[in-house]
Amino acid sequence: MGLQDADSRQRLGDWLSRQLGAEAAVVSARRPGGGGWSNETWIVDVSGRQDRRIVVRMRPNGPAMFRDYDLTREYRILDALGRLAHPPVPKVIAIDARGDVLGRPLFAMNHVKGDIPSDDRPSFAEAGWLHDAPPAEQRVFCTSFIRALAYIHAVDWNGLGLAFVARSARAPLRAEIDWYRDLHRWGAGNELHPTIERGFAAALDALPTDGDSCLLWGDARPANVIAADFRPVALLDWELASIGAPEIDVAWLLEMNRMRTIGSDVAPLPGFLSDEDVVAEYERMTGRLLADLAWHRLFAVLKMAVLMERHLRVAIAHGHLRPDHRLLTDNVALRRLDWLLRGSEGHKPG
Repeated sequence: MGLQDADSRQRLGDWLSRQLGAEAAVVSARRPGGGGWSNETWIVDVSGRQDRRIVVRMRPNGPAMFRDYDLTREYRILDALGRLAHPPVPKVIAIDARGDVLGRPLFAMNHVKGDIPSDDRPSFAEAGWLHDAPPAEQRVFCTSFIRALAYIHAVDWNGLGLAFVARSARAPLRAEIDWYRDLHRWGAGNELHPTIERGFAAALDALPTDGDSCLLWGDARPANVIAADFRPVALLDWELASIGAPEIDVAWLLEMNRMRTIGSDVAPLPGFLSDEDVVAEYERMTGRLLADLAWHRLFAVLKMAVLMERHLRVAIAHGHLRPDHRLLTDNVALRRLDWLLRGSEGHKPG
């Protein structure tokens, strides 16, 4: 059950009324355009004592990105971070962890006004408000994003009660690798991709030593930011959050931006910092030196390849792609991963 029918909207409105302590009749509900690889999100307008807009996230129905959807985990992360001034996150309202309202677990949070860079083609590097902005304002977005990442990594996650986010109390880097390897092997079944398997072998063979751990966003990229005046006002999508090395988030940001630009034959935005300058700016803001970035970039691309393959298999399961679609064996993440495994760096490896 989604929010397409009047009965579902009535049920949701009754539940929201109880949570808000005031009448909240659902007058419209729509799915946002773009993004949304891993979740079912609805933008809901309600009327009552005070008209307002709410975002509802539901556990997906049918084949989906992940084996388990622990919405309570994400809700608790947002609830804890919402007590802080930084990093900015949407304020959560309530959660129905058992699925009593619509037959699936869901939680509601406040809608945050602002602009979100597109992750679909044309991406933010090709068109839209960020692409069309003057370089100086693009630079504001870029540096403000890095500062938001620094705020995340400075969170006292243990004191805030977020120890449950860790995939393992010991060896967090190995636990992170194991989590994505398990996801790949569950999602691909008997069709494990040889390049991805080579990637896991290479990552484990050169595993860095664990250092100081911090809270990780897990999906640090422009498309997960709501911005106002080119500065983040809400950071979205905490499903992949964990505890580990800050290099994991920084390398993911670098590789996601690379995929949208060089990997897609698109010029980087003129106001964005180069990879080297992103690292330097992060180190300046945090006072911490990033280590083993080559390894972390390899791991970021490996994660990207695993998640992209899972996304494609979900699309196939829903009938949106043919089972033999070429992207399963040839996509930007696999090309980049193969390039790195061969020990190459160049202008256009994909």
